[in-house]
Order: sequence, then C-alpha cells, then structure tokens
Amino acid sequence: MDFFRKIYYFFSRYANPAERRVGKFFRKVNEKDAPHKVEKALNQLLQRDIAVINLWTEHRYKGYSYLTKRMRRELYENLAAIERDFAAFEQAQTIDVKPLLASIAHKGVDTARLAAKPERLAYIAAIMHYLAPRNKRYVYRESSSFGRLLRDPTKEILEGDCNQIVTLYIALYAAKFNVTDLKLTLYPGHVALHFDGVDIETTNGTFAKYAKEGQATVPIHEIVSVNLLDTHDVNYQKSIVDPQVLLESARLAYATSSHRKLVKKNLEAMYNNVVRQFLQANDYQRALNYAKQSKSHELIEISAHNGAVHAMRQKQFKTARKFASASQQQKTLAQTIDRNEAAHLYNAKQYDAARKIYSRLNDTKMVQQCYRGLYVQAQNRLGTIKTADDVKANANTVRTMERYAKRSGDAQLMQNARNLAKHL
Repeated sequence: MDFFRKIYYFFSRYANPAERRVGKFFRKVNEKDAPHKVEKALNQLLQRDIAVINLWTEHRYKGYSYLTKRMRRELYENLAAIERDFAAFEQAQTIDVKPLLASIAHKGVDTARLAAKPERLAYIAAIMHYLAPRNKRYVYRESSSFGRLLRDPTKEILEGDCNQIVTLYIALYAAKFNVTDLKLTLYPGHVALHFDGVDIETTNGTFAKYAKEGQATVPIHEIVSVNLLDTHDVNYQKSIVDPQVLLESARLAYATSSHRKLVKKNLEAMYNNVVRQFLQANDYQRALNYAKQSKSHELIEISAHNGAVHAMRQKQFKTARKFASASQQQKTLAQTIDRNEAAHLYNAKQYDAARKIYSRLNDTKMVQQCYRGLYVQAQNRLGTIKTADDVKANANTVRTMERYAKRSGDAQLMQNARNLAKHL
C-alpha cells in the first residue's frame, strides 16, 4: 500500500494526503453554499490541517514559485519539528494561572470565563511564551510568506506576519484542544487571536483588550479568508495563476468571510477575469457557464452575444440559437441567425430549407427567389424533352414546375410551365 501511495503522490499535484484533503474541500466550496455548512466542514479541516491549508493556499492561489512539491514536504517536516519542540517545551512549563488571571483582569477584561478554563489558558500562555520574540524563536516580518515561518526551530528563527503567526498559534493549539475555543480579533490591517474575552497579540506574545476603529470579533474559520486576502510577500517570485484558480480562491474567501462587501468585489473581479479569459480563447460555452454562475447581466450578455455570433460565422446555427436564447437581445439575434442560415442554405442550393426560413422572416422576395431555384432543379430532372410522350412521362415533375413557377411570381417561368403542361 505504501508503494502505491508513493507512486500516486509522485505523479499527483499534492505533496501528501493532507494536501489532497484540503484541495478536494476547496474545489467543492461555492459561494452559494450555506455559511453554516461551510463553517462546520472547515472547522473540522482546520482542526486537523490548518498549517496545510495555509501553505496549500499560498502555493495554489498566490503562485509562489518556491513552493514546489519537494519544498512543501520539507516545510511540513519543519512544522513537525516545531510541534515536537513545543511539546517538549510545554511539558517542562509550570504556569500559575492565578497571577495570569490577575494580569489579564488589570487590562479591564472580565476573567470569569477564563477562570473556568485554567488548562486551556495555561496552554495558550505556554504557546505565547514559546513564540514570544524576546525568547529568540520568532521574529515579526511584515507581508511574509508562511514558508518563512515553517523552519526548524532548533536551527533557525521563525519569521512571519500577524496572519502567519496567528495560524501557527492555532496549529499548536489544535494539537491539544478544539480550535473553535478560539476566535479572531480583526481590525484594519491586523489580526489577533481572541479567547473568552481577552485578545492575544501573537506578534509579541502578550494579552490585550483591543478597542480599535473598525474592530470585529469573528469565528476562527475566517483565518482562511484573512490569509487568502493577505498581501503577497514581495521577496518571492510568483508564477502566473490561472484565473479559474483565482476564482476558486475568491469563492472560498467569500464563503468563509463575514466581510461580504469586501470579498464580493473580489469575487466579481475574478468572475470577470475568468469570463474574459474564455472569451479570448473563443470558448464561449464555458464563458457563458461562468457568466451565469456570476449572475452578472453584463457578463451573460457579452458571452451569449459573442457566442452566438461566433457559432453563426462557423455555420453552427443550432449552437448559435442556444447562445442567443441566453441574451436579452434574443429576438434580434435570432433573426440575424435565421437570415444567415437561410443565405447559407440558398447558396448551397438547398432552396426548400432556405424558403422555410425566409417565410418565417416574411421575406417575400427571397421566398420567390427560392421557388425560382426549386423550379430550375425540377426542370433539370426532366432531362431531354423531345415529344409529348416525354412530357407525359414526367407529368409529376411538370406539375411541380408549374406550382413553383406560380409561387415564384416569374411570368417567364409560368409561361414555360404552361407550355409544357398543355401536353398533359
């Protein structure tokens, strides 16, 4: 089994089973999903794979070139080293909760709920002590990639911004307790942890009670949308990310964020990019599919119209009508398609099929022209006529010519048909 697993992951885009779980989950998320269902499923994933979620999103959605499959495996090994090192550190700690509660209360925090959870509070304090910059294991770096933080703590100093260090806090907390014990404190440009009334400033390892403009306390699962919307690390080269992949990211951010107004604009921009990409590639069906998902009337209209025109030029008139049916200009487009198909049929000498469409268009002149064409075709079936008996032998064709001539409105054809019919 291990052999086959190694073979699978050798060829897979995923570095390990955890990445595969994360990738499969993200592909299924849609902005139409019920928020509570997304939150429940995502919390389960966070509990097990939060660090994997963050690293995978940087690889998949931010396009950091250095995050190859081999590099991600090394970073996961470093994460395991951090977890082992912290576990040993935490076991050696003896944290007195009483002075800790007194210090927190001094900041104006009601500590009643904290006092009821001494084990969790002590464990959080151990993480804070372990990662406090003053203890030389971690240093703050603005707009940093998660990869900078996932280093072997016995060999290197960990570097990360507020998003990254919050993520590592959650990962260490998840090793012993449920991540839903925690929340996030957000204010413009910053994220901190929140635990039963007290804020945790992870960048410097201190407790706080924030009261910032624009501040909000949100569920822990929103760390995913926070990281997705975070700025890029300019120190790392980025590859071009496919617009469809970016749309996946925007959908995920929308589904996991309470700041819907902000992420909705991002989602709309990603839909626009994806639709434009398919339009440029002349893949109008996929463009229309995404346009419909976006519910943007403008994107639906341009996809339907351009798809109809392209299909019509390719003589794919049935397909053109399907595109036209999605357009607000369906009637006008349908008439244009009809006229083009009728002209195509007429030029191909399929006069009866052309006539039916021209009749629908109420184009009397072209209907008559089709009958002239039908008359000539019928005449050609007569072959050589030398005697009255030859005419009688082709009586049905002659009567058909007589009918076509009459409907064509062509006096000369009608006279020719009468000259033949008088021998019947």
